[in-house]
This record gives sequence, structure tokens and C-alpha cells, in this order.
Amino acid sequence: MARISGTVVPSLTLKTNPGTTALEVGPGSRIVVQLLDVSLMDAPSVTLGEDVILTSDDQIFKFPIPFSLTYDADTIQPYQSLALAVRVYDVSSSPSGGQEGGLTWISTSRHSVITNGNPSNNVEVEVEPVPKYDDTSITPKNTLTGHIKPSTSVPAPSNHGVGPNAKILIQLLDVSLMDAPSVTIGEQRIVLGADEVIPFPIPFGILYDPREIDDRNTYSVSVRVEELHSDNLLWISTWANNVLTQDAPTENVEIEIDLIQ
Repeated sequence: MARISGTVVPSLTLKTNPGTTALEVGPGSRIVVQLLDVSLMDAPSVTLGEDVILTSDDQIFKFPIPFSLTYDADTIQPYQSLALAVRVYDVSSSPSGGQEGGLTWISTSRHSVITNGNPSNNVEVEVEPVPKYDDTSITPKNTLTGHIKPSTSVPAPSNHGVGPNAKILIQLLDVSLMDAPSVTIGEQRIVLGADEVIPFPIPFGILYDPREIDDRNTYSVSVRVEELHSDNLLWISTWANNVLTQDAPTENVEIEIDLIQ
């Protein structure tokens, strides 16, 4: 058996601006770290290994939280895509006292590991807090779908895909106020490790709360592609990509990005 280890950490955005969020996992929690085979885009992921960490009724874990899990290396093929995922449950909220309960933290970005030159140790898996809703006011999330493609000005072979060692940030923004910063309504992040390339067109789906959408406002989709371990900009969307309101598309949005020279 092989072993992969690392730490569970809050997202970079949360670390730099935590606000009122406590950067900790509270008492009565169950932290589940899973190694997943995510090779097939149109099929459920397969769990290859799991580490479960429990906090007692009077125990608090501050971030970073270490983890370590084992897996059968003989079953791994070089062409597979593997990733780590984390879910944190409030076991104390389970009516039956069982293992499941309310979801409190979750990893929202893809953390590729082991194959395709990705790390096998000292992996940082970022998590975000799950918003708490009053059961009487839960509203299902909508999804804005689309794909990203290179602009016609991008020369070959750069127009074949994005990566390796890149992070893609796709944001749904309220850009109604010309004299004020845009407001982020929803976003999706895609992380690509060493030797990992995602070909164009790149599909995306941004979750958003329809209660935050005002038909009088203007909304747009923005795309930035940066180097994985720095903020160096590689690609960016340069046109206004209006969506949702004022007869703009609500699905299958096409976003063009340009290569930064």
C-alpha cells in the first residue's frame, strides 16, 4: 500500500480576509478526506482511499489540519486523473447520532495528485465554509453554463488548451455600477497540476443564488488564467460577456480569452 499526506487549509481568499469566519473545525465534527479517481467526466468519481478524522464534543481543530491516507498503488495507471476532496460534517447535528450531519466545510477546487506529475505528499487541500440557511428560506441554486475558447487572434499551438501548472478563475459579476468595483455573485475554479492540460473548449458551470439577481442590473462573466504558484497572468477575457438579464443568454455562454504576450 502507498500513502499520501498533506493538510486541510482554508482557501486563500478566506486566509487573507476571514471576516467573522472562525478558521477552525468545531467540536463534534467528522472530517472526511478522500482520494478520488476523476478520470471519467461523464461518470461518478471512484473512491480509492479515505481518511476520517473526528473531533470530540469538547475538541477544536485549528487549520491547518494534517491528514494521511493509504491506497493501492498497483491499481493506479499513469493516464488516470486523481484528486483529493474534503468534506466536513457536524455530527452533533445528526438527529440519529450517526456519522452524517450538516455539511460545514467543503473543498470547492480540484486538487490533482499522484499522476501526471502531480504531488504525492505535502498536499494542501483548500476548503470553504458551507453557508448556513434557515430551513424555511432555502432556495435552490441555479447554474450558469458555458464554455471557454481562445480568441481568433491566438496563434497555434497556444490555442489548443490551458496548462500545465495553471489556475482558471471563472466569475459571475454584477457590473451595474460604473464607478464602483464589480460584485462577485458566483465563481468556479479549475486547478491544473504539472503536465496537466485541459483542451479547448473548456466547459464551466457557475452556481449562483437567483435571489441575488436583479433584472435591472447588468451581469457579466470574467475569466482569468494565472500561473499556479504565482499571480502571473497567462490568459484573460477582454470582452464584456453579459449574461442573465436584459435579453442576455442564461446558458451555454461562449467566453473568448486572449493570451497574454
